[in-house]
Amino acid sequence: MYLLDEFGDMIADKARFGAYADAIARAVRPGDVVVDLGCGPGIFALLACRAGAKRVYAIDSGEVIHFARQLAVANGFADRIEFLHGDSRQTQLPERANVLVSDVRGALPLFAEAIPSIEDARERFLIEGGAQIPMRDTIYAAIVETPEFYKRLASPWKDAGREIDLTAALPLVLNSVYKVRSQSAQLLTEPQTWCTLDYTAHLNPRAGAKLRFLATRSGTAHGVTAWFETQLFDGIGFSSAPGSVGSIYGQGFLPWLEPVAVEAGQEMEVDLHADPVDGDYIWRWDAKIAARNGQPARNFQLSTFQGAQFTAERLRKRSTDYVPMLSESGRAERWLLEAMDGSTSLQELAEVAVERFPNVFRGRDDAFRRISSLAEKFSR
Repeated sequence: MYLLDEFGDMIADKARFGAYADAIARAVRPGDVVVDLGCGPGIFALLACRAGAKRVYAIDSGEVIHFARQLAVANGFADRIEFLHGDSRQTQLPERANVLVSDVRGALPLFAEAIPSIEDARERFLIEGGAQIPMRDTIYAAIVETPEFYKRLASPWKDAGREIDLTAALPLVLNSVYKVRSQSAQLLTEPQTWCTLDYTAHLNPRAGAKLRFLATRSGTAHGVTAWFETQLFDGIGFSSAPGSVGSIYGQGFLPWLEPVAVEAGQEMEVDLHADPVDGDYIWRWDAKIAARNGQPARNFQLSTFQGAQFTAERLRKRSTDYVPMLSESGRAERWLLEAMDGSTSLQELAEVAVERFPNVFRGRDDAFRRISSLAEKFSR
């Protein structure tokens, strides 16, 4: 969930905000119905009303949606915007929309549940031939030189001092994806198109391709960087490429296990994949750097799966033949859910929960926090 200051940064990103404002003004016609998917503070919903929308359905699972209602009132659009708090995939609308607007990306469009949410919204909320903002995103990749950021990642574990060895943690740190802000001069290769996401057609949440690069100059390669270029609507768009001024998105960075000195013309191959797993993405980037001028070839095989701190017990519980049985904590949570029958207050439920499950709850306050969280998520 984003905080208000982070939404402020999104508004302050002039390239993003200006492009979305222009696209909404171009796509929304007087009398249209609009869906603002992942609306946050409802800025796109306000712009849609300003463009003439008769009704906007603004959907978000975060608490910021309550602040969005205040902005709708302040701008005189409270009667035209219906705010829906929850997962859009569990939301029903009374009518279909002419326009679907969203920005549910992270640093890259392949982020959390973004693709399934857009796919579901297009199929269930949008009329045949309705307008979508964005229409498509194209993701690019290149080899990057970023010594300061790489040092910040690796140095604490390599150079801790005090006669302690922390280098065993390095593979976990480097088998991870990070957000960076790079300049175009840091690129060691020309960008290659990795994948294109066409939001107006069926979306494949997986992406993968083998990319071949030639170093355009000598330098030190620290890994792969990726960014996107979007087409919002009718030729309107923007890019989060390295060097983008004020971009809220930045770029994705997939580090190598160690820096590699390269020369102009040296060949590098990256097999880059992103696969959705359990509400997030597993990234894999295998790199082959060709031998040159007496330097041996280098190969790296990295993935966020290797960087995840999975225990054998956790993996066992995800196997297809695992037979689950509720723990005492699970039985307590089941009881709490079943006890929310509309006849008992949270305080009363907490008191009974402590008596029934003394090994689960440290006291009434602990039980109250647990049942309050469940009530917020599941009660009506």
